[in-house]
Amino acid sequence: MGEAMALQYLEHQGYQLVERNYRSGRGEIDIIVIKERLLVFAEVKTCSVFHRESMVEDKVTWYQREKIKLTAHRYLSESNWNGGIRFDVLMVYPGEQESIQHFKGYFG
Repeated sequence: MGEAMALQYLEHQGYQLVERNYRSGRGEIDIIVIKERLLVFAEVKTCSVFHRESMVEDKVTWYQREKIKLTAHRYLSESNWNGGIRFDVLMVYPGEQESIQHFKGYFG
């Protein structure tokens, strides 16, 4: 559900879906989108409750970031992409007061 909400949010912001749940080896990228000449690898984290003190650092570990970067490298070598790239994190809070926090260029 969180990934679907994140994708809807990104499309509303003008991004176009390239791939969802891309897998290579032991890695996965939740959403890959494009906007103009920028390819965005997006990690989605769904949280049951919105807590300001719940930081994105707690949800996306160093190990996860490294695995995502490696998987993105594999994707880029397969796709012959010739443009900019960015790694984003979307924190999704479903429920009565739906909310999405979008951290652009969170790591890379």
